[in-house]
Amino acid sequence: MRGIRKGTGAFVVTIGMASCGYEDSFVRTDGSADAHAIGVAASAIATAEVGCRPAETLRELAACIRDTMPKSGSEGYVAPSATALTELRAAVSRMLNGHCDFALGANIAPVMDLRTFRDVENGKAYCVLMEVRDANGDGVVDRGWGTFIVDPTASRELSHQAPHPLADVDTELQAIDIFKRTDSRSFLLCGAHRNANAAQACDADYRKADCAHDAGGMFYAASREISAFYGSRRHHQVQWHGMGTDTCPDVTVYISPGLASAPAADALVRTLDAEAEATNPTWSVKMPGSGTCGLNATDNVEGRFLNGVTTDMVCNTAATTASGAFIHVEQKREARDPLLWLTPVTRTFPIPDPTPPTSLAAAASPGRITLSWVASNGASRYEVRRGLAIGGPYNVVATVSATSWVDTSVVSRTRYFYVVAAANSRGTSAPSGSATARAF
Repeated sequence: MRGIRKGTGAFVVTIGMASCGYEDSFVRTDGSADAHAIGVAASAIATAEVGCRPAETLRELAACIRDTMPKSGSEGYVAPSATALTELRAAVSRMLNGHCDFALGANIAPVMDLRTFRDVENGKAYCVLMEVRDANGDGVVDRGWGTFIVDPTASRELSHQAPHPLADVDTELQAIDIFKRTDSRSFLLCGAHRNANAAQACDADYRKADCAHDAGGMFYAASREISAFYGSRRHHQVQWHGMGTDTCPDVTVYISPGLASAPAADALVRTLDAEAEATNPTWSVKMPGSGTCGLNATDNVEGRFLNGVTTDMVCNTAATTASGAFIHVEQKREARDPLLWLTPVTRTFPIPDPTPPTSLAAAASPGRITLSWVASNGASRYEVRRGLAIGGPYNVVATVSATSWVDTSVVSRTRYFYVVAAANSRGTSAPSGSATARAF
């Protein structure tokens, strides 16, 4: 349904600037404090940047990023070029594969920063790709592209997303808290108010900076790359939205898979609906088919793509089937407390048994053998095992969170055999198929 006004409440801007009185939670991957981006030369760093370095928790980081976004009517959103979108997708892919130590592409390095962020509450290290350039020092980023965060040790293959920060009040804080507290894989945040610019989105009923209705920005590109990373493996992208107090009367939460028809009997949106209402019995939780609300997300470009519409058609073609990968949650203000969603989310998406890695490959170069493999669902870490004969015995030689590893403890002219197993809190998978290489 088009034209329904969403979001409630006034927004007060508070700019968080760097201060000597704070510990820097952004660090190098080796653990030392660093004032620059990981893997990007100092000359490529923006000469001025927004002041989010005092943040010590993911919630504080999300609040600071929100406060430095282009606001409604500011004309502050600048869409990335096609080349920049390609580089953004490449960065998202490497991050999902567990890397946070690579150089960003030349078109995005002056705008974005790749950093490791350690949350002081849980001690976890997250990989953060965020916009930092603020050339005129006004406390607002120059482009409004967005933020992508990965937990390389996650066990739930969920991406929690906030496409309407500022407009849908508190959804950015809700989404990042749920991401953090449910051991989920990624967090995706739009970079500007949905009405930052007057120009039309690819869907002419919306504005260009609206991440849920334009296919030309970082948000849509990242959603596509998340889908590409999983391929045929199961995953879910959950968008957290807010609706106004007068929208959909008598409905507290409305959950949709991106279609207006009633979800299938085994659809996970039904499970999430039931769990949300069971955990919060004062809520009225509804779905498509109930006749209670029109916020079905049928015109959401990420939802259309995840439900099978080709990317050249997502701006004007609704999906006809639901893949299950897209979940759209609309909420009144009282439902945007992330703690009220932890039980529904963890029960709807239990941690799976880790699956064996696939496509293990080994390549030799002087003094080293480089291994790579395709990620496993549910993997919070990988055990690399090495032997001297096919079939083993194998010994664990490394435990990593990335989907590649370099073995430098090799002897020239010796042939090595490798397998990799995935692990999480539920246990360890069967090993992958073997790969072999002769050191030289």
